[in-house]
Amino acid sequence: MESKYSPLDSSNIGFQLLRKSGWKEGTGLGASEQGRLEPIQTQIKKNKCGIGAQMKKKSSTDHVSDTQKENLQSEKRPKAMTKRLRKMLQEEQRMKEKEFDQAFFRDFWPDNV
Repeated sequence: MESKYSPLDSSNIGFQLLRKSGWKEGTGLGASEQGRLEPIQTQIKKNKCGIGAQMKKKSSTDHVSDTQKENLQSEKRPKAMTKRLRKMLQEEQRMKEKEFDQAFFRDFWPDNV
């Protein structure tokens, strides 16, 4: 059977590894040498999607009136707190709890202990 692909060159590292493992040229891979005799054809994949992914349809831009723009802007959620602000609030809460604990134990703890 003639192949349109060129066979592996004996200088190819894969060819050399196969030969070291006991493979004989012209036979297939596997215990009973029934595997492929020719390498699988490769193709360069030019798009950035995964295998089997459908191409995205190009989105079309519709014209939006000024009132619709205002409605869209008003529906936006408020920005989340910054990390620094959140840390400051947590630290403040922790300090309040600590002060409360100190005041509580100061009021109810016996003086002679």
